[in-house]
Amino acid sequence: MAALCAFPQAAFAQLQYTNSTDGTVNETVTPCTNPLVRNFTVSDIYTVADVNIGILMSHTYRGDLQFYLQSPAGTQVQLINNIGGTRNNVNVLFDDAAANPISNHTASNDTATATTVVPPYQRTFRPFQVLSAFNGQEANGIWRLEICDSLTTDSGTFYQSDLFITAMPATVNVAKTSSVVSDPISLANAKAIPAATVRYCITVSNAGPGTAAAISATDSVPANMSYVGGSMLSGSTCGTAATAEDDDTSDGSELDAVTASHSAGTITINRASLTNGASFAITFAAIIN
Repeated sequence: MAALCAFPQAAFAQLQYTNSTDGTVNETVTPCTNPLVRNFTVSDIYTVADVNIGILMSHTYRGDLQFYLQSPAGTQVQLINNIGGTRNNVNVLFDDAAANPISNHTASNDTATATTVVPPYQRTFRPFQVLSAFNGQEANGIWRLEICDSLTTDSGTFYQSDLFITAMPATVNVAKTSSVVSDPISLANAKAIPAATVRYCITVSNAGPGTAAAISATDSVPANMSYVGGSMLSGSTCGTAATAEDDDTSDGSELDAVTASHSAGTITINRASLTNGASFAITFAAIIN
């Protein structure tokens, strides 16, 4: 193989998504029956290994507040539950690995104004419920932060939240096999001689543990061989590959997940994503010159 790329691969990668649309938070505008909602759109394709979230907002009496984070899969985690008593504001990164739980955050006010710059966040605490509930889910989609005021009198302003998701790595492997399927002389016992047709198969697999994305592989047809136009097929395995690939780079008329093409002796294979344990194959034919 001349090249192979996939994201994410052998290293953990943390991605950041920010929502900085201000919003009023009080018991009239955002009771817990009608919370303030701030969304994060994750367009990347990968599997979640870890989630942290930072929240910056002003509010007199932090103990009035409840925060929830919901994943695209519908899993909901409560970050804070009326904790903080008469202390004011939130400038907190919620992280399962923090030394102290959010229930300990009762002695100090946080700094939170329209000009406060985050990250980094002023303090770090473990959330009321564990964020590890999201681990192993697919990150792609809409993540939903809900903020509500469950008690009376006090008010505040949401300023910013940063969602940090660590991608679980994927291990992508490529294998290539070949077999002579025919020649002009030997009939049933084909040999690798001039004018013989050779069938190649390229298999791409993901050994996990995460989903691989933006997969791209290339292979060169040997210099002493000519690609057979229209011979490229895709499928789940070498033996079952039966979906025709049309040799061009667009593949706009195809319905399968694979985009495969041939140009000037180079085979190019693309696929948007491949889940843990999944694989696919591309076959093509070439004639020995």
